[in-house]
Amino acid sequence: MNMREQADRLIYQIEAADSIVLFRHVMADGDAMGAQFALKTWIMERYPDKSVYAPGHSVGACGAYYPQVDEVTDTVIARSLAIVLDTATSARVDDSRWQLAAKTVRIDHHLLVERFCDEEIVEEQAAATCEILARLFASREEVLSRTCAQYLYSGLISDTINFTISSTSERTLQAAAYLLRFGVDVVRLQMQHFGTSLRDFRYESWLRSQLRFEKGVGHVIADQADYARHQLSFREAKEKVFVLSGIYEIEVWALFTQMEGTEEDPRYSGSLRSRTIALDDIANAYGGGGHRCACGIKNLSRSQIETLIEALKQRVQENT
Repeated sequence: MNMREQADRLIYQIEAADSIVLFRHVMADGDAMGAQFALKTWIMERYPDKSVYAPGHSVGACGAYYPQVDEVTDTVIARSLAIVLDTATSARVDDSRWQLAAKTVRIDHHLLVERFCDEEIVEEQAAATCEILARLFASREEVLSRTCAQYLYSGLISDTINFTISSTSERTLQAAAYLLRFGVDVVRLQMQHFGTSLRDFRYESWLRSQLRFEKGVGHVIADQADYARHQLSFREAKEKVFVLSGIYEIEVWALFTQMEGTEEDPRYSGSLRSRTIALDDIANAYGGGGHRCACGIKNLSRSQIETLIEALKQRVQENT
């Protein structure tokens, strides 16, 4: 199906449901939350008689810029249409009760590793789920509210790091241009996603001072005491991988942040990034995954980090 046909099919499913529950992935980022609240806003504005819920548990550092999540009962979910957003696998949905829903739809841009909903709109080449939603709306020439467009643009710049990574395409920028028609405040969103406080600036400066670099790979290991000393939570600290980007000599960069509650047996959350080098297969080998050039891995030991770094160095050598 083309984009217009997919949009028509999605809206048909929404119109057929009295209740819709919108799910996202765990440790929700700007794209996941932007997609969730943009779609909620659009449905509520277009169909005010419908019940729409946006549940969720865990959010990343961006969570402060989005509304509070909704409480929803099992009974409500069981009679609802569930739309799962920005989630590559069923295990990563931030509420396993999505499986109770009468009908399920997924909208996602990650590499396709699993089909788990009744109907799916998956575009691996899209830079963000918010890009897909914007293009679906644009295909029908929908007039969006400023609030809806703001959420979509927020997710778009979040996942593309302000249109600076290789997944950014002509279609990405066309989606952004479409959203700008509706009065998006680009200055405010820029500061929300890429501005910083003194507290964060000092932690980011500390991260830079800890950089280890060899054979094209730069990495930092941050223990719990390190980010706690700077008054950051784990969720805030793990988002700081962008600090290591934009350095000419670094082809691949990685941030390993100790997970909370692992004092006796330290375990780390790893964030891997590159400009153009594929990393997803390496992440998969360690139980992680994500995009081609942007991946995450959980529960890494120190020894696993060392072997992972060697694998990243080898990958850089293969690509030079």
